[in-house]
Amino acid sequence: MTPRAALTPWQVWWCEFDPQVGTEQAGRRPAIVVGTPLACSLPNQLAVVVPCTSTNRNAPWQPGVMLAGRAGYAMCDQIKAVSRGRLVSRHKADAISQREREAIRFALRQLVDIA
Repeated sequence: MTPRAALTPWQVWWCEFDPQVGTEQAGRRPAIVVGTPLACSLPNQLAVVVPCTSTNRNAPWQPGVMLAGRAGYAMCDQIKAVSRGRLVSRHKADAISQREREAIRFALRQLVDIA
């Protein structure tokens, strides 16, 4: 991603997660921007994202999402701030549905001590 490219909540990007440490998600995979408009506009060049997987672990903290017609799962247990330089290109999915956003918000509230 170029430093000046616009970043908005709920966009889907291809993200390069390598190098990873321990059990962190690795490789190039879709990631959903979950930062607020304020977080997306900060000059720190970071993006708050949730990586996605195609593996269904039947975990309530990994809600299902449709990404360009393919089933995926938002790994809310692996929310992270990444350099915008790791965001390679926009995903075909572009953004996710309101229902999927609510499911992700619910999962994040279960994992992060926020209201």
